[in-house]
Amino acid sequence: MKIAIFGAGSTGCFLAGELKLAKLDVSVICRPRIKHSIIENNGIRLTDYQGLDQRVMPDALMTDINQSVNKSRNKSDNNSGDNEQITQFDVIFVTLKCHQLTSIIDDLLAISTQQSAIVLMQNGLGSLEILQQAFKNRNQVRQIFQGITPFNVLQQDNASFHKGTEGVFSFETCLQTHAIDTAMNNAQANISCTLATDMTAIINGKLLLNLNNALNAICDVPIKQQLSQRKTRKLLAMAMQEWLKVCKQAHLPLAQFTKVKPRLLPLILSLPDSLFTLIAKPMLSIDPHARSSMWQDIHAQRPTEIDYLNGAVVKLGLNHQVATPVNSAIVAGIKKLEQGKTISIDEIYRMIRA
Repeated sequence: MKIAIFGAGSTGCFLAGELKLAKLDVSVICRPRIKHSIIENNGIRLTDYQGLDQRVMPDALMTDINQSVNKSRNKSDNNSGDNEQITQFDVIFVTLKCHQLTSIIDDLLAISTQQSAIVLMQNGLGSLEILQQAFKNRNQVRQIFQGITPFNVLQQDNASFHKGTEGVFSFETCLQTHAIDTAMNNAQANISCTLATDMTAIINGKLLLNLNNALNAICDVPIKQQLSQRKTRKLLAMAMQEWLKVCKQAHLPLAQFTKVKPRLLPLILSLPDSLFTLIAKPMLSIDPHARSSMWQDIHAQRPTEIDYLNGAVVKLGLNHQVATPVNSAIVAGIKKLEQGKTISIDEIYRMIRA
């Protein structure tokens, strides 16, 4: 089974590394900067908050899927003719952001067949509909599935990718992901994934947690430090309450990702610092340096996926007559950061009151 990770950044490279630890055939499609870093450092280094430290080399590294692929870890990164035309893949994990999906439709068609499984690994809501409509517009049929990354990955120097919070990859069940699940469970490395037949509740439940991505970018501190402050936890609790109200009004299923039910999370987050530290100790059992992917995007001056996270809450709130002033203010705050302006938690509170 030939596997491609399309748009491999932090999450994609970590996924590629775990699949290689499972002895699978993995090709990485990424930016030239990431490709060069992987080659120069003899592979992808995986680390985590529990002590994992492994380095693996993908079977192929690509930056232009229409032209060439470097198939050997020993070949230098040059244009000397050591390349060959890319083939099609049995499964393609798409790890680009939602707003980038429409730009890669032709590429996805070129590297897939109707029997290929395309697995979307985006945060938030909307990626499945974007791809389904794009393929329909081109009169193409593809098998599209979904997956999630319920943990934080921070990209570091020397092709290192650090998992800072708990969790394992989750994929929608199909022939290809079932084979991947088997390979990961049989690997000597301590890796695994979970499979699900219906991703709707899982995607909605993951969004509840992903509402913190934007707040972490606004706070500009590590997640653990952010969650240690009641002022920022309260804001997250209010954003979560809005999504919970939208789900109730729209009859949307919501999977549970934490040890407490989703409806109790805002209550726990709103507790005074001393009580929160005592009751929610597992929430703080994360790498002290972990930050959200949106924080990484802001600092790299890249567009964020805010419209598919907090923005999705606002949009569905409008559709179902549920007020979402907190998420609206957070969206406005991230838009300011994307423009190179500054924003603070106090300003977000002022925007909500206004």
